[in-house]
Amino acid sequence: MEFTFEPGRLYHETDGQVDAEILFPAINDGQTWSIDYTFVDPALRGQGIAGQLLAEVVRRAQVDQVTLRPVCSYARMAFFRNPEYQALQAKS
Repeated sequence: MEFTFEPGRLYHETDGQVDAEILFPAINDGQTWSIDYTFVDPALRGQGIAGQLLAEVVRRAQVDQVTLRPVCSYARMAFFRNPEYQALQAKS
């Protein structure tokens, strides 16, 4: 699935409707992205789309050399389970 990137937002649309989205506004003077919200339309769930969205945010964070703060429940659980993601987690 291909996603559209905007600063602080990655999403997918079908026929003008957003059906998958992750929001990650910059905080801490732009040094950290706060992963605040992950959404996948119920019709698309179970296909790993939320994981794809999060993986793309992580990839972009690595390139931009920023840390991440997992706030939404999906991101918190993914960070808990993935040591690679934990390496990018902002220190509290």
